[in-house]
Amino acid sequence: MDSSPSSRKRVEIQKDISFGYSLVARKDYKPGDIIFTETPFAFGEGAEDTECYFSFIQRAIGRTIQKIKKTDLRGTTRDEETKRTKRSFADLTVMRELDYDRATLRDELIANKFYTSMQVHSVSDGGFEVDDIVGIVNRCTLNSFRVKTMTRKDILMLTPQVYKSAEAADLVDAYIEIGEEKTLAVGVFVMASALNHSCLPNAYASFCGEDMEEVNDEFSARGDAGPSSSRSTMRSETAEIFTTSEEQNRITIIACKPIRKGEEITVSYGPIFHSGTIDDRREELKQSHQFICRCPTCLSEAAKLGADMESKINASKQKQKVVGDLIHNYVESGKYETEEVLEALSKFNLDIRKMQVFGKACFDIAAQLVQDEEFMYACEYQTLALHSLILRCEGIDEDDISIAWEILRLLFVKRLVKYRGGAHQQSLDSKMIMKDLDLINRGKRILKNYYGKKYPYQLFLQQCAKDPFEA
Repeated sequence: MDSSPSSRKRVEIQKDISFGYSLVARKDYKPGDIIFTETPFAFGEGAEDTECYFSFIQRAIGRTIQKIKKTDLRGTTRDEETKRTKRSFADLTVMRELDYDRATLRDELIANKFYTSMQVHSVSDGGFEVDDIVGIVNRCTLNSFRVKTMTRKDILMLTPQVYKSAEAADLVDAYIEIGEEKTLAVGVFVMASALNHSCLPNAYASFCGEDMEEVNDEFSARGDAGPSSSRSTMRSETAEIFTTSEEQNRITIIACKPIRKGEEITVSYGPIFHSGTIDDRREELKQSHQFICRCPTCLSEAAKLGADMESKINASKQKQKVVGDLIHNYVESGKYETEEVLEALSKFNLDIRKMQVFGKACFDIAAQLVQDEEFMYACEYQTLALHSLILRCEGIDEDDISIAWEILRLLFVKRLVKYRGGAHQQSLDSKMIMKDLDLINRGKRILKNYYGKKYPYQLFLQQCAKDPFEA
């Protein structure tokens, strides 16, 4: 079975001797443009544990075995033009770069389980030998996508009455889960699997499809009415952007940055440039995908670090640990009031404030303060967390999607201050304070660039614009 025809005029497959396949653009794309969509070759979903990747991939492997023939593993002879526009199951990556022995052993065990099960249940095996099943398992595990949907709480529906009456535990859940995604299934997508990873990608995978418009329409219809109770509002999610039909669960590849004709299209397999050092990102990808990242961002970072890269990374990690321990001691010692800790952190120099450990600590403290209903302090710590992320993204990608999530959190906590109270003397330098209008405009710009005209939390931002904190 070949790849979807929707991609053939939009992308071109290129084969690299060192790095396997890649997809390049056959035309220019701007942020928000759909590059291509594709239905899954095989799909695995389940309701008992929405985070159990292993059970999902087993189902996808089982469906693949039922779907293909032995000859599908050999591929077909194609001319050069067809090789650039079509891709089949046989073309999928079957070898790992790292940890081959351990990964192979795991997959052989899965393969033997399937092979034995097929024999016990007298299922037609299409002439497959165990080695064939191993090849199928490898292709499925190495070329699968986690089918995700955003955990979008109804915070964009909140009215002043809900802010005033919602329980603290529900508020902190809503704060933490802004922008969060959950895995609902695993899909094997033949064309999309040729997309390579980058720590600074120019595209992303979405599973919203055409349902996105319907969900936004539903939001518009319900936006003014408000929820019936605060607890059900905070706990319930908006309509799922997901179905259990393989044909409808398409993957959609969307540009999040301008892409020129002939440029490689990349997505992130997990880590992004501000989520840690080059060593952190490479270690995460080694664990999850068994390869060493050589994307332009990592190569550039490695070149800057030079020959003594390892010693510099170790020094950086040690510095992060010292800063983390220092903040922990400030917070946990009990010697300092919340305001004293806030004032101390706000006076740290820029090199420290841009560290991931600093931003993460401020976010964690803000979440605890929301739980404790100390909303004004939470607002100021969230401001520090946002500034830390902006500093890390400066000069690299100042419209990174993570900035939008931190902006939304700050706007959310500001609403809590407005409707639940918590005034105190402001501790942060006035230069750090961002007004609602500036936050809303930047958040809108980032979300539009990333998602296009129909973007998440649109009504929440509209609500913030109508009812700004400063008013």
